[in-house]
Amino acid sequence: MNESLRRWLVVGVTAALAWTACRATVPPTPAKYEPAESLLSIVAEFQRYRNADLYRFPYPRDLSGQNVFKATLVRLGNYQTLYPKKYDELIAFTRAQTYARLGDYQTAARFCKEAQNYGGDLAAQAAEHARMLNEFSEATALSRRSESFVEYQRMLEERVERCQRLVDRYSKPPWHGLARCEHEQAEVDLAEFLWANRQVIPNGPRRAFDLLEAIRDHHRESKNFYRHTLRLGDWACEMATEYATLFPPERALFIWEEFERWTAKAKNHYLEVAQSFGAEERTEAAARLAALEALEHRVRALNR
Repeated sequence: MNESLRRWLVVGVTAALAWTACRATVPPTPAKYEPAESLLSIVAEFQRYRNADLYRFPYPRDLSGQNVFKATLVRLGNYQTLYPKKYDELIAFTRAQTYARLGDYQTAARFCKEAQNYGGDLAAQAAEHARMLNEFSEATALSRRSESFVEYQRMLEERVERCQRLVDRYSKPPWHGLARCEHEQAEVDLAEFLWANRQVIPNGPRRAFDLLEAIRDHHRESKNFYRHTLRLGDWACEMATEYATLFPPERALFIWEEFERWTAKAKNHYLEVAQSFGAEERTEAAARLAALEALEHRVRALNR
């Protein structure tokens, strides 16, 4: 073996021994501290995103691509299975905050009450959060059974008003963002109700379109802006399809300009999303645009 090769072997072995020695000098976490260390990592991951603006931005994801808040609930459940009866107050309070960000305010309030009942350091904060969560739960719920179509519509309108009051009342994160999410969703639910029942509501399609367009304009900062735009395109495409079904293109009563009025409207909405750089819905918009063009091609061929 030549001198150069021997020297490199000595250096390599020395480095390997030094690395092994360094690893051996790092003491393992004492067993009695392992539960706290594990819980700390779970809570720290949640705390990193606890004030995320869920109205403007999508739900945060962890390194595995999972929703951070859903993953937190799973990890807390696993932790309690491994270490029952440890840090129950902190776990209950963290669960409450996590459920709140997932929109389940009733369950969140229940866990806040549980944390409050432990009477520990988090009791006062849990009581305050429980009050707010109960308010969110009451505002977003449909408080009574409806006996008629008109009454159900009125209930949806009242929920929109209650959620607007939440937006006005809460100005700090994360509650302001959550309130705006609930207000937006309440308006969307009302618009979808009008659309689903457009055949029995006077001027139903126009009312549904007007409301969803108003939602899109009012919630331009929302993460759902392009979803609203896609939905407008879907409705216009559905109107075109309905027209071609009620008035077959092969027959005399079919008017191409009426059909084209709806397809042009749908195409404009789909193109807006498909050409928006960075929009997650671009692929969906491109696929729907292709389907719309196929519909136009088929109807045009039948109309000749």
